[in-house]
Amino acid sequence: MSSLQADLQEVVRGDVRFDRLTRALYATDASIYEITPAGVVMPRDVDDVVAAVRVCRGHLTPIVPRGAGTGLTGGAVGRGVNMDFSRYMNRIVDLDLAAGTVRVEPGVVLDELNAFLAPHGVHFAPDVATSNRATIGGMIANNSCGAHSVVYKRTVDHVVSVNVVLSDGSVTTWPSSSETSGDLTARVESELARIVEKYHDQIAARFPKVLRRNSGYALDGISSGASPINAVPIICGSEGTLCLVVEATLRLTPLPAYKAMLVVHFHDLLEAMSAASLILEHQPAAVELLDRMILDAASRDACSQAGCEIVDTSAQALLIVEFFDDTSEGLQDRVSRLRQVLAADHVGYNHLPVFELEKQCAVYDMRKRGLGLLMAKPGDVRGYAFVEDTAVDPGKLRDYIQRFLEILRDEGICETALYAHASVGEIHVRPALNLKTADDVSRMHRIAERVSDLVLTFAGSNSGEHGDGIVRSCWIEKMYGPAIAGAFKEVKEAFDPDGLFNPGKIVDALPMTENLRFGPAYRSRSVKTHLDFGACGGLAGMAEMCSGVGQCRQKLVGTMCPSFAATNDEMHTTRARANALRLALSSRVRHADHYRSLLDGMGDAALDDVMDLCLMCKACKTECPTGVDMARMKAEWLAHRHLRHGVPRGDRFMADAPRFARLGSCFPGLTNLLMGCGPVRGFLERRYGLDRRVPPPRLARRTFRHWFSRRSRSVWDRLSSRSIDRLESLSHRSADGRRVVYFVDTWTNYFTPQVGIAAVSVLEAAGYSVVVPDHVCCGRTFISKGLLTEARHLANVNVRCLAGFADLQTPIVGTEPSCILTLVDEYPQLVRTDDAKRIAALTRTLTSFLDEAFRHDPAKVPFTHCNRRILYHGHCHEKALVGTSAALQVLNQPPGFDAQEINSGCCGMAGGFGHEKAHHDVAAAIGDQRLFPAVRDRNGAEIAVSGFSCRHQIAYHTGVLARHIVEHLADALPEKVS
Repeated sequence: MSSLQADLQEVVRGDVRFDRLTRALYATDASIYEITPAGVVMPRDVDDVVAAVRVCRGHLTPIVPRGAGTGLTGGAVGRGVNMDFSRYMNRIVDLDLAAGTVRVEPGVVLDELNAFLAPHGVHFAPDVATSNRATIGGMIANNSCGAHSVVYKRTVDHVVSVNVVLSDGSVTTWPSSSETSGDLTARVESELARIVEKYHDQIAARFPKVLRRNSGYALDGISSGASPINAVPIICGSEGTLCLVVEATLRLTPLPAYKAMLVVHFHDLLEAMSAASLILEHQPAAVELLDRMILDAASRDACSQAGCEIVDTSAQALLIVEFFDDTSEGLQDRVSRLRQVLAADHVGYNHLPVFELEKQCAVYDMRKRGLGLLMAKPGDVRGYAFVEDTAVDPGKLRDYIQRFLEILRDEGICETALYAHASVGEIHVRPALNLKTADDVSRMHRIAERVSDLVLTFAGSNSGEHGDGIVRSCWIEKMYGPAIAGAFKEVKEAFDPDGLFNPGKIVDALPMTENLRFGPAYRSRSVKTHLDFGACGGLAGMAEMCSGVGQCRQKLVGTMCPSFAATNDEMHTTRARANALRLALSSRVRHADHYRSLLDGMGDAALDDVMDLCLMCKACKTECPTGVDMARMKAEWLAHRHLRHGVPRGDRFMADAPRFARLGSCFPGLTNLLMGCGPVRGFLERRYGLDRRVPPPRLARRTFRHWFSRRSRSVWDRLSSRSIDRLESLSHRSADGRRVVYFVDTWTNYFTPQVGIAAVSVLEAAGYSVVVPDHVCCGRTFISKGLLTEARHLANVNVRCLAGFADLQTPIVGTEPSCILTLVDEYPQLVRTDDAKRIAALTRTLTSFLDEAFRHDPAKVPFTHCNRRILYHGHCHEKALVGTSAALQVLNQPPGFDAQEINSGCCGMAGGFGHEKAHHDVAAAIGDQRLFPAVRDRNGAEIAVSGFSCRHQIAYHTGVLARHIVEHLADALPEKVS
């Protein structure tokens, strides 16, 4: 242990981490840079921050402040101690509605703050695209803006005051008062007054006259001669280089009464740019651009499909024009007037009004996911952020972008994406490069230099909202001239004479082309895998797809990432796991020397810690905009780990659960009695790690297969894999050829046969003959525990069993999402044959299959009227792979059913995860985030689920019986099968 670490641990109550894993995880943010810190401090309060500053100052060790780590400039990475404010200092301290203010700590997330404020009809107005994970401290550091800045301007315009810790460890408030001012505070105010007076003429001449300007220190925001000096305009946008913000009082704004959109479609990108000035005459709240590359990426993105169904994704560009108004009539008039003007002037080819709030959100989600979507392309050539933040007068936007694109063409850039804020002349441009090559690193620098010249020509700003960081600080003197660059150094000297805070940003810039995450010295290791990672260039290639945008830190919506939502610890994000795996599979090579990263190979023990709380929920497969599939990567990592160290007996026990269920079902009463008694549960806890508090599921008295084999059956019911050769001839005798294979999973067969019986009831009521082949377990439990060889064996057996049905295009359905979707997701990777692909193409969840059937014939099932209010919780795999819209549609099919989906995230059970003693508390905390409160406050509604583990987890933690969707549907049938 270093003396620095020891001294910090002595005085800091929060977390002090200097281990290899933590240092590796905090080496990157969402930028192109990677710098390993000495360690990480997660302070609990102001006293912790003060103590850490004093210790680091004594050790001459820099401090790099960090919020969510979503910055694009490298502002949150650096050598020294990284101070993460997001884990603990995230409290809303005080709401003063009379004054129209709220006081918060820096780690508060924007969306979480606005969710708290929404019932009061107010919000914190700057709305960055990363609002579901961006922290207020990070927004102050970057002086963030957002899509509606043409109305709401910048963060600085909404900050009333800040409490900060200065470089000497003193605490002060700006605007200051005599009671709070210390020696350093007084010096800062005196120096700022002197600097503003000294450079008055240069400030007036050299600072850009555009709304979006966020480069250097905002000396133009301080009035010459003001007394006392208010340092807030300087601190906003200072990127943590001057002081550490520990609290802020924010000004609140009333929520818009009514919103509407007009989505204008263009055949030409530059035509869209030209239209911005005309549209601005109609005083919109936002004008956002999406180009062809974004639209193409969105059309391939599962989470963007709702937006793609609204707009024409074949357009070369879209302008999303948004209006706010106090009345719905006024809103419609404004949209109508703009449509008429655009049509009369032949601007755009389609002018689509969008008044429904849900559809507006769907369109905006396409825009918000744009950054991540651009990084979703596998391979080494990607759109990188290094000239993405320039801003010019909106009236000059078309000519500026035309010149910009000419520069890129001169440099041989064939792929370029453009998106963002046309309303304020800021378009994010991300040229596609391969930064693993020296040529493209040099090309990146040339492009940045030429673009900075172009920005000067157009009197714009090199940074509109993302700041300078490492990527742009080197151009500050060119942009502002040597006098203002000197003034910036004087500001830094006044606040931070020892250079303690975030060195190398804004002043004394680090080189733009050094410390790259991927550079010419980067190498990745090839690993032979059980699963298929070929489309990503291998396992390392998939890990490298994580761009660091941090979508996995969201909490209020979606499912990704459950363990982070419960722990608020960066180590338990999808980003952390992907980064750790990438680092373990990479190295740096320079000349004849070989430098390995902090993590070394698939066998590195540090990976055990970062992978431990991954529930393999698969949410990242679709919710992560770059499509990082952590469930697949963890299964592969586990398989390699088992080869080195053997299979832990707890993992082997859980993987063999289907076999134990089959054996136990021979004597279900006795088995249930034994599994429920204290000594047996105590033994299972000690030997296999199964928490004795969690009751095991109870075996049914009679299995589903036993019930199915005993009932009166048609020739189709008697069909099994042994008579598959008769299938084609028998099909000619079917009245209408409507038949379906029911893939009965282990959990339905042995524990909840009533679910399977209900499925048969509904399918037969819909006119289908139900076939139950003699297949084996899908292998889900083996995949979850990394036993991929055993899983492949089961997959091969089932593929042979089902191949004949696939040949005849017979649909295959299942009621347990984790099992039936294994055939869709993993089987083509494990088996890699045409039969496996055909089976995957024909396989559906039961609700997806029924939804398709009901769309063709809404009266297909003669449901009876039944008044029933239902709250529905979807299984994680279902949400990730097929979505829950079909399930909700089906659940509302019976007359009188009123079903709504819970915004629930993950239940926390995740197969065996919630049964394991090591994970019990985290599993409970995951469910407590959103699901359990909704169930407890259900107000008499029934709870519907689609997953067996969800059913079990809800019952254990809330005492509420949740039933499968198909059980609810079967209740509405006039007759039940027996």
